[in-house]
Amino acid sequence: MNASGRSVWFVGDLDDPWVVGIVDALPRAVLRIACAGEWSDGIFHDLPDPVTLVIHRALLTRHDAERLARLRKERSTSLRVILCVGPHIRYADLVRWSPLVDVILPEATARETIARHVACSVGVGEGRGEGRGTTPRPAIDVVSSNYELREALADVCISAGYPVRKAVDWAEVEPGGLAIWDVPVLEPDWGRALARRAQIGMVVALIGLADRVLVGQARAQGASACLELPCDPVDLIDVLDRLCASSRLDRTHGVPPPPWVLRRGSHKVVVEPGNETYN
Repeated sequence: MNASGRSVWFVGDLDDPWVVGIVDALPRAVLRIACAGEWSDGIFHDLPDPVTLVIHRALLTRHDAERLARLRKERSTSLRVILCVGPHIRYADLVRWSPLVDVILPEATARETIARHVACSVGVGEGRGEGRGTTPRPAIDVVSSNYELREALADVCISAGYPVRKAVDWAEVEPGGLAIWDVPVLEPDWGRALARRAQIGMVVALIGLADRVLVGQARAQGASACLELPCDPVDLIDVLDRLCASSRLDRTHGVPPPPWVLRRGSHKVVVEPGNETYN
């Protein structure tokens, strides 16, 4: 297995199911490196050139920042770094790391957005948005009790070629179709409302101050995708394009074979189509 031949590397705690969900969303063959604590001296020994390095960190340490700074100095033009961070990151640490990375993504919604950034970093335009074509797009229901937000979301959709129907709440929305919902997470019954709608149409849940708990609840109630408010309009359109494309897929396609596990001494290698994990 040629680790140095991979153009996308992921470093993070692969015993954390949330982190595994993020790396599973990456769009290309990825070398996965399990590392929950601080980086060891040889962790980037076989790093190819060029490479996109995707990092998940629950904490940002000075030791890791210094190691990344040296790596960036050595690879001034051929290294792109995407950092996914947990909710307990200190602001001072984030300031220290910001010059060392190209993109910072919150872990709660990184599963929805990371594919676009990786695709862009390896030279595939802006991700799915590039070359979107002229295929007719379905109408989008934009549901929000906030007038300014509702209008702004509608403008984003219209600019991307999506007809929109604006509504204050679900009572004004016809059944079925794809909807964007500004989730009122302070209302106790928002989960039930989402579950009812998800049974008859796909919902992109927009969540203020999104964290694992809220995003997990939204997904459990049937949300097709979750983004944090405020969100990048490019991310929103990318999600809409992906959901519309998936709804047109032939669902009779066969299921790919499951991964298999090889053990070599104390090392475990999980082999998937296009992916390798080293522990």
